[in-house]
Amino acid sequence: MAHLWVRDGAAQWAIASLDCGQAFALRSDPAAPVRLRSQRQKGKNQESAIIVRRQKAGEETWVLISRDTAHVRVNGLPLVIGMKVLQDRDQIRVDGVGRMFFSTERLPHVEVFTGSEKAVFCPRCKSEILDGSRAVRCPQCEVWHHQSEELPCWTYSERCALCDQPTDLNASYRWTPEGL
Repeated sequence: MAHLWVRDGAAQWAIASLDCGQAFALRSDPAAPVRLRSQRQKGKNQESAIIVRRQKAGEETWVLISRDTAHVRVNGLPLVIGMKVLQDRDQIRVDGVGRMFFSTERLPHVEVFTGSEKAVFCPRCKSEILDGSRAVRCPQCEVWHHQSEELPCWTYSERCALCDQPTDLNASYRWTPEGL
């Protein structure tokens, strides 16, 4: 789930989720990016910048678009052609809106495994993960692990079986803009 790190009213970093739509306008209250519902609505309000989600072949890409390229910067550089494909931890600065950071980091959570065309095996116990089983998909390497009372494979160790992702289901984000 992509999100923006923004300053809240108390000047603390807070998360503004981008999971509920395809396009978001960046306005004077960055803690609440406005979801745009249609293509017509995008051009209507003359926003300083919008963030648009594109999905193709299961891959998600986020693009920052602005007509006012002189007042929108990503990682300190102006949007020369009016758009920029965003990467994890990109700093976005919009005049009149402020500074924010784009993030694609996801938190691990238990969900129902809905199956796959090919058999999927848990890297911890080596058993097949069956359709309808409770499981966790590692946010970093995207490999599925069992997670139930009978098979607590995800939380069995402090780290994912295949990468360094922490397995604490109550953990917060690994990266925040604190100290920047």
